[in-house]
This record gives sequence, structure tokens and C-alpha cells, in this order.
Amino acid sequence: MDKLKELNLKGLLCPTPLVHLSRELNKIKTGESLKIVADAPNFDKDLKIWCHQTGNKLLSLEKRNNEYIAVIQRGKGWHGDSFLEKVRFYAIGIKLHLLMYLLEIFKPKKPKYLITFISIPEGFRAIEFLEKKGINDFITLPVPNEIYEYCGVVIGFKSKDRVIEVYRLLQSEGFGVQDIHIVDKDKNYPILNI
Repeated sequence: MDKLKELNLKGLLCPTPLVHLSRELNKIKTGESLKIVADAPNFDKDLKIWCHQTGNKLLSLEKRNNEYIAVIQRGKGWHGDSFLEKVRFYAIGIKLHLLMYLLEIFKPKKPKYLITFISIPEGFRAIEFLEKKGINDFITLPVPNEIYEYCGVVIGFKSKDRVIEVYRLLQSEGFGVQDIHIVDKDKNYPILNI
């Protein structure tokens, strides 16, 4: 058996360990696993919830000397547990893909920057927060396949300064924002370093 890649998340407070974990899992193939070590308070609970929300499988989790050691297997993404959750999940996906299709047809000024999240529920929680704050100068879209091969949600902005401002606001409020991607003509979606 191949040795698992280990991700050291010690010294990081939530949601930062989950952001790093999400980034690393997105680099491996479905079915492959990653070992993580973390020491954030209540990380075990956060990890179990995150695995459920993202469709990744928690293969093992133990606590040793105030550290959590876990093995996560990359899954195929979350699609809902109950019938109603599945219907809602696919309805949201259809709505977001239809919006993206309409943007392609009518060619309005598209967003130049996309914020990604550690999970679909985290993205929608952040969107709800922004809307309650009166922040509505973004567009909600499905995550492009070139960024992640599975379902996800992103919010798009036209201005670099604005996307950085909103990203930092969400980060400071404890949301699981992952990265800012630049929308380039070649659809490579490089990460904006801030």
C-alpha cells in the first residue's frame, strides 16, 4: 500500500484547517486518501460535518495527546441524503447552470474573479450573510469544471478590489472561503495571490 500524503494542520483555528484540507483533497483523485493531523478545538466535530457536506468519507479519526489524526477519502461530492434534499440539490444545480448558460448567450459583462468555498452549504451560508448585509454586487454560479470536477458554488465579482474586500470580510466572519480565482480567457482560473 502506498504511503498516504500527510497534511499538518496544527496551529490553525477553524475554518482554516478545513480550507487547507479542501484545497489538498481537490488535488487528488476520487477514491484516494489523505492523512491529516490537527489540534484545533472541536476539530473532530467540524471535520465530521464537513465530510458529510462535501461527500468525502472519513475513514478514521482518533485523538492522541490533544491532536486529531484522521484519514479522509475523496468522494464524489454530496448530493443530498433525503429525497427532498436531493430534489433541492438538483434544482439549485439546474438554476445555476441555466444562469451560466444565459450569461453565455447574452454576453453581459461577466465576472472577472470567483470566490470558492469549502462546501456547497458553506457557499450558500456566505451568500445569505452577504445579502443580509446588503452586499449584492456579485453573481452566484456553479463552480467551473476547470476549478473542481464536482458540484460547487462560487460567487463572481467584476472588480479585483471588491472581490478581495468581500473575501476578507467573509474570512474575518469565520466563513470557509477557499480561494479567489481569476477568470481568464483560456479557462485556467489561476488563483489570485493576496
